[in-house]
Order: sequence, then structure tokens, then C-alpha cells
Amino acid sequence: MQDHYLPHQYNLSNLIYDTPEIDELRRTIRIFDNKKGKPLYIQTPELVNIFGVIKKKNYSEILLPLGGIHAIVFKNFINQLENKILRDANINKANWFNSTKTKSVKFIPVIKELNEEVTSTMEQTEHLDKCHDGVIKIKVTSNTMIKKDSNDIGIEELVKNNKLRIILQIYAIWVTMVPIDEDKTSFVSSFGIYLKPEIIEERVCYNLNFIEEEKIIFESDSEDESESEKEEEEEKE
Repeated sequence: MQDHYLPHQYNLSNLIYDTPEIDELRRTIRIFDNKKGKPLYIQTPELVNIFGVIKKKNYSEILLPLGGIHAIVFKNFINQLENKILRDANINKANWFNSTKTKSVKFIPVIKELNEEVTSTMEQTEHLDKCHDGVIKIKVTSNTMIKKDSNDIGIEELVKNNKLRIILQIYAIWVTMVPIDEDKTSFVSSFGIYLKPEIIEERVCYNLNFIEEEKIIFESDSEDESESEKEEEEEKE
């Protein structure tokens, strides 16, 4: 893995894409950092696992609210990443979507709004009031490393309401194509970004594989705002 994972350390203009992998009605476009073969990782802030682990047939899901000041920089990064990929999707639509046969394309955001689709698979919904700033759904497979106190644990050992932070690989763009006629000459497509969890750490003590982000959570895209915050801190001292 690389030695940096925080949102402010990336130049998204350096993203490059592999040739689409085509599998019947699905396409996968791998994402790399600056050169092919170099993965791109991002670290989440501490997020509270308020819903616990949701078991599926072949994998598990964790649904994490993105509220609070610590999530602002991460959410901004995701928004910038999505905007970048939407622009590039328009440029590469012939290769990514088979534009000669695709009648419409729908983008599926990474950050989900609170709605029936998101909550329908949840066993309990008493904390939905904490999700108004959006949630992120993490698909956990057997390849994901899960840690607690620097020890490897199983997905079932994660404790509800404890804090998690995750190193995600910005792995690929996924595309699904649904035929709208019997001879499969016309399609509607959906696409989104696959964030693949590499490491999930339950926060009991600090793990040196992760980078502490407290010093950068107030960073802003505006130089004026950054200077103002710096002056306020100096006055407090």
C-alpha cells in the first residue's frame, strides 16, 4: 500500500482508467493513480457503526452515517471524485456504455440519501435521525482485513455503536446494462464507483497503519477561510 491516504493529498486530475472489462451485461473500468497498476486508496474518518453488520448471502454490509465535522473533508473528496468521473464518463461514453445501443444512463452516487431503498435491508431503524447528512454503504467480503487492537478479527466480532475507520481502494467504475427489448439491441445503463474496503479498524486504540487526521479536518478549498481559521487559533493561544 501507499504511504498516504488522506483526501487533501490527491490530485484527481491524475486518475487514469483501464480498458473496460466486458462481461455480458456488465462492464468494469479499473481506476488507477497516475499510472496503470498503481492503486488509489482513501482513508475514511472515524464513523460510528450504529447499525451493526448486515449479513447478505455472499458478503456483509456496513451502513455508516456521514454526519459531524470529521466527515466534511471526506464527503467533499467523494463529491469531487464523482464530478471528475461524470466528466470523464461523458468523454468516454462510447467505450464505457456502448453509446450506439444505450438509450439512457443513470449515475448511482456513493453517498446515499436516507430512503426506503437504503433502509429496507436493515434490521433496526431507531437511529435514522443520525443519517440526514448521508450514509455510505460498505460491501465487506472475505478479502477485507478487519482489525481490533492490532489483531485480526472476524466481521461478526465488530461491535455495534463502536467507531470504525476504513482504508478504501477506489477500485473501479461499474456499469450494468439492462435490455429494453427482446432482441437486446437497446439498453438502459446504470453506473457508479466501487469502493473496495481493504482494512477496517474498530477504534479501541490507535493503529500505526492509519494516519491521524485531526490536524486537517478544518482544511478548506478557500485560502481566505483557511487563513481566518489559522488566525483564530493563534488568538486562542
